Amino acid sequence: MTRALLLSIKPRHARAILEGRKTIEVRRKFPAVPSGTIVVLYSSSPEKAILGTVRLKRTIKIDSDCVWDSHGAAIGIDESALDDYLRGSDQSTLLEVDCPDSWDQPLPLDSLRHDLGLEPPQSFRYLKTEQVTQARQLSSQVS
Repeated sequence: MTRALLLSIKPRHARAILEGRKTIEVRRKFPAVPSGTIVVLYSSSPEKAILGTVRLKRTIKIDSDCVWDSHGAAIGIDESALDDYLRGSDQSTLLEVDCPDSWDQPLPLDSLRHDLGLEPPQSFRYLKTEQVTQARQLSSQVS
């Protein structure tokens, strides 16, 4: 079974990823996920909607104190915000993404819950690829 990821992310970061300005998402902890996995971007509060998808190019396990020097230009936040986020974490995972695909219409939380029976995750959750297809179809019906 092919799986996708539903990733909760702050609205400004979700938009930066979909606009191609942010190509790496930093996570304190994250499982091994195969390259090529489809990542569905759920924009958290106050937006509360799926905005589109990207493809996971690769995950990079890295010492937290090396993130800024090696990938600072691609993560879309300043160094002090990164330091605050990674404080107390020895290792982190970088999700390098490409192929951004902004959906024409965001899929709001109500549709996600009511039509798909899905709750947005705190961080991430796995989806079946069929659920991604259903979500995309529903988004095209949102007016």
